[in-house]
Amino acid sequence: MNLPSLKVLIFLLFYLSLNGLVGCTAMPMTHSDFLSAQNAIHNKKYVDRNIEVDWRVNFPHDISSEEQALLLSKLESALKEAINTQNRPIKIRAAITRIEAVSPTINWISSILLFVPLDHGGAAVELEAIDLNSREIIAQLRFANWTPISEFSAHFTRLEPANLALTLAAEKFALQLNAL
Repeated sequence: MNLPSLKVLIFLLFYLSLNGLVGCTAMPMTHSDFLSAQNAIHNKKYVDRNIEVDWRVNFPHDISSEEQALLLSKLESALKEAINTQNRPIKIRAAITRIEAVSPTINWISSILLFVPLDHGGAAVELEAIDLNSREIIAQLRFANWTPISEFSAHFTRLEPANLALTLAAEKFALQLNAL
């Protein structure tokens, strides 16, 4: 094997290894004690709002209060859109428990040099639905998601991966609810 083909082989192995490492990570789900236990909901009074969304990120982050409000409204609107076929009175409670914003600059540089964005971004959410007639929890979901490399363009906007993860969480929760 000559030297130029060896360099190409080494570069190809490095590139494939890097892509494998970037694509194989999983965001861990969070446990923020937001979800209710069945015996804890009978004495609670719920506000009239059908969907209640809360910010429960308990570790340091660089998300401003304006960005927090945007993310909370994104999750609330995604839940409203996804859950519109329920024929019984339910209360949806949701908490954003982790947000990972991306650095567009890092992703541009890594995409130019390595052909792949390195900073993924995503979100973790805890969701539950309570039947207001029976006062029972009918669904709970802990959801966490890094944005996959297939959503390539999302890696170049600071909060787009988190927005995609919040929308996906709402869709999965709606599927769970509609299966009941």
